[in-house]
Amino acid sequence: MDDQVQRAQALDTTRSFLIQAPAGSGKTELLTQRYLKLLSISDSPEGVLAMTFTKKAVSELKSRVIEALKSASGARPEQAHKQKTYDLAVAVLAQSSTNGWDLINMPQRLKISTIDGLSSLITNRYPQPKSWVNKQIITQIWQQDNLYLQAAKQTLLSIDTEEFGPCIRNTLLYLDNHVNRFYQLITSMLKKRDQWLNKLYLQDTLNIQNLENSATVIINRHLEQLLAQAKPHFNTEFFTALDTNTQADVASISQLPTASVGDLAQWKILANFCLTASGDWRKQLTKANGFPPELKTQKQTALEVLAELANQPALQALLHGVHKLPDVNFDTTQIQALDDIAQVLKIAVAQLGVLFDEQQVTDFIQVALDADQALSQQQTSDIALFLDYKIQHLLVDEFQDTSTTQFSLIEKLIANWQPNEHKTLFLVGDPMQSIYLFRQSQVGLFLQVRAQGIANIRPEFLQLTTNFRSSKAVVEANNEIFAKIFPAQEDAYLGAICYSPSVAANDHLDPAVHMHACAYQEDEREAQIVLDIIQNNPNKQIAVLVRSRSHLKYIVPKLKAAGIEFESLKTTPLKQELFTKDLLSLTRALLHLGDKTAWLSLLRAPWCGLLLEDLLLLSQSDEQVILELISNQKVLQSLSEDGQKRAKHIATALGQATGQCARFGFAQTLEFSLYQLMPKLSLSVKESMIKDQFMQIIHECESQQQLNIATINQMLAELYAPSAAARVQLMTIHESKGLEFDWVIMPGLGKSSKSNQSPIIHLQQSPDQSLLLAPMKSYVHVQQSATYEYLKDVESQQNNNETLRLLYVAMTRAKQAIHLLGTVSKSNKASKNTLLALLASKFRSQFDEVRPTITETDQVVKVAPELVRYVALTDYQQLEDCAHECLDFQLSVELQFKSLLGTLLHQYYEQGQFSPDQSSIKLRLIEAGFAQQDLDQQAGFITHMLSQTQQDPQFDWLFKVRKSTQVEAEFIVDNRSIIIDRLFIADDVLWIIDFKTATQSEHESVDQFVNRQKLAHTKQLLFYKQALANIYSNDIQCALYCPAVQKIIQID
Repeated sequence: MDDQVQRAQALDTTRSFLIQAPAGSGKTELLTQRYLKLLSISDSPEGVLAMTFTKKAVSELKSRVIEALKSASGARPEQAHKQKTYDLAVAVLAQSSTNGWDLINMPQRLKISTIDGLSSLITNRYPQPKSWVNKQIITQIWQQDNLYLQAAKQTLLSIDTEEFGPCIRNTLLYLDNHVNRFYQLITSMLKKRDQWLNKLYLQDTLNIQNLENSATVIINRHLEQLLAQAKPHFNTEFFTALDTNTQADVASISQLPTASVGDLAQWKILANFCLTASGDWRKQLTKANGFPPELKTQKQTALEVLAELANQPALQALLHGVHKLPDVNFDTTQIQALDDIAQVLKIAVAQLGVLFDEQQVTDFIQVALDADQALSQQQTSDIALFLDYKIQHLLVDEFQDTSTTQFSLIEKLIANWQPNEHKTLFLVGDPMQSIYLFRQSQVGLFLQVRAQGIANIRPEFLQLTTNFRSSKAVVEANNEIFAKIFPAQEDAYLGAICYSPSVAANDHLDPAVHMHACAYQEDEREAQIVLDIIQNNPNKQIAVLVRSRSHLKYIVPKLKAAGIEFESLKTTPLKQELFTKDLLSLTRALLHLGDKTAWLSLLRAPWCGLLLEDLLLLSQSDEQVILELISNQKVLQSLSEDGQKRAKHIATALGQATGQCARFGFAQTLEFSLYQLMPKLSLSVKESMIKDQFMQIIHECESQQQLNIATINQMLAELYAPSAAARVQLMTIHESKGLEFDWVIMPGLGKSSKSNQSPIIHLQQSPDQSLLLAPMKSYVHVQQSATYEYLKDVESQQNNNETLRLLYVAMTRAKQAIHLLGTVSKSNKASKNTLLALLASKFRSQFDEVRPTITETDQVVKVAPELVRYVALTDYQQLEDCAHECLDFQLSVELQFKSLLGTLLHQYYEQGQFSPDQSSIKLRLIEAGFAQQDLDQQAGFITHMLSQTQQDPQFDWLFKVRKSTQVEAEFIVDNRSIIIDRLFIADDVLWIIDFKTATQSEHESVDQFVNRQKLAHTKQLLFYKQALANIYSNDIQCALYCPAVQKIIQID
């Protein structure tokens, strides 16, 4: 089915739309075209605002728009869809020229932002009372967790106060005085306070009558659905047969109960009679069910009805669900517990606010809540009062991932829009790809807008169907699988989405979906199959997608052992890398000379590499610290000849570092130590990236006065090991969203995911906006209340529906083929709560054929890692000179700017952006961890450097667009990687340009600065020159570019 009509309609700038764009349908291109079309008819580019949810998505959309505008000055492309984008971009440039927008040189006028970014802008315009300074937004999870825990601890400290003591004592007693559990539960609630904060404290939320009314509405709605499903199947003969049943409660049911809470007990009796304890239809009835042998005829009548119901899964689920409905009556104990816990949470939120004020920080949740409150409080008819411009058109990408807080923000932004004001709303998304429930996204909001609209706007619904990504075989296989396993009916409350089939744009019909089922616990076998697929298809771009990073446990070693290069996207924790462990050992050793374990680990690391017998000798002495031992000639003589040389090497290198620690900061000392320990250019690309990440952590800890191993470990826990680009990529399914690959391999399908922690209060808002909530059971109760279990079941159904969508996202990344791998149970069945279970209906016959390939006596031999160490130790005379030079060069500034400011400047150079707006620079600096009070200074530094560059007389020559130009050019020389900032050919001369962000020292002349740079970097540049001389035949010239002094320093 061709959807070109819908795509054309979507570009009608007089109408508002809600677009459902399934995987591979060209959603981003359509969004780009709509944005360009709106720009071409707008009075100001600021009148068109596009919003999405991640910085990555913002960057992609902005890049596409800018690329389209730049391409519009070239030849018109041949492809029809690109012609449309080209024509729209030409129209935008014409409008830009007429109105003097100059969008090519001033792309900051393009208003494309994250929703969090817009929230920040609103809170900056309308700060909360007594908040006159913009707070730094903390983005690192460890910092947020520390603040949440501090708030929980401060809450407990209020236990002795007259006002708050009773509710805190009651709550603590409710938890059996388990203090750590109190902290854990309160902290977890603060992490997601945007879900409950604006609901829990509404008037009468905790009123017992209101709660019972909410429960009654839920029960009646369920019974109405059940009755509608049951009527066509339960006939008079069935109830006549029940009339003779020997169990009085069963015999009392003469007809289907009504859809009212009063008949719930009868529905439960009927459910117990028709279904087994596990919820399956009964296939036999015995005396235990009230049918002794003498009632054979009646039993057969009842069984015939039950047999006909075998193909009624919806009725089966609804009937089984009567046991999972909430309590009709709430006891006073529950209400008191709710009231106490609600008060405790209120105190915790207040304590968190105090901490935010004291430290002048905030988190994105608070920014969103404050923005929502600001919009609620301001009496305005025009959004221009909040922003510097007037929004005429609003576009929202990935709308299926909207949370209730974000939805409220959008709703209030357009609250005063009227249908006839020529303002338009354009919402794009795919509810089948909503997989961020853990980030509080609510896919039901998509369905709500489709049915009811938003604010005063009723956007027209358009559905795209064409898949431009996948082959026809992949598309048809996915259609077949997901049409069967997606819900048959939509339910916004439960997040149930019906499947919408796609149509392939191409006709390739090669076999697409391959199942490789493995026997119980044969994870090694599964990993070997993954390796075989990759090795047998060397020309394919392959993604290995997993639900959890732990599912790569056996695969990564296999790939490494086979020499397969792979790119790992947030799959391997940084702290698991051996080089990270070595860096951590060095850090621990320098922080505490008495840390014996750290020093022994340091001596085993590659920069020393002592053998075990030498380490054993050193470990036996407790009278001196290790550094003193290896500095003692008598002790050294007891070591092997090789050990003496290596230990002395460490003593000399780190003796200098520890001797200067009082003069310099720790980050400087660590950098100096690494410079002494490691031969130049000895690090691989990956190790260099790990070193940069680690040094950023050290710098941030030191700048925040939290330089300790606990904080360093917390920060390491959030980071993942970097990796170079490769044709094989390993990532989670969530990381793969928006990407595409030739082949997709999905291992670990037979493994279940972790269950969520039970919250201290469960809360759900029904479609009619009524609230139902319940506290977790107290320590004296064996079971949770029926209401709490009901709310858990709702959450479980929401998670199950999202799991279906997660599988859909994974299988729609493939262009040509999908390989599915999973281990079955001992009985050759797919385990419950696994992705494999969702695919069982399609591949059950293959599961039956699975046979073990290993015996129970087979054992995987564990091999200890080989000792890795430098063969030749570093030349100290050279290092001492270089080290002294670095120290004179203000190493602290170099450390700070090289990793953070220097990287940002390089990115601006690479993108050709020399006039970024201050807000975007500051946002990047905040992400990098700069303190609020330093933002103006550091943003000013970047702006100054970019301005110096742009005003340099040689700017046009240096940044001229040439076919030969390469940025961040990487070359492998002698199995080592070198990266050159800028490389180009001008007048047949190959120029190697290395950017340096160094600044002049106090009282240093320009000539002295130039000489210092030459001295520091000549050897590096000449090494680059020698390396490239074997690749290029051109004459080669090397130069440093230092924007601080507007100098291109030629190196001879």
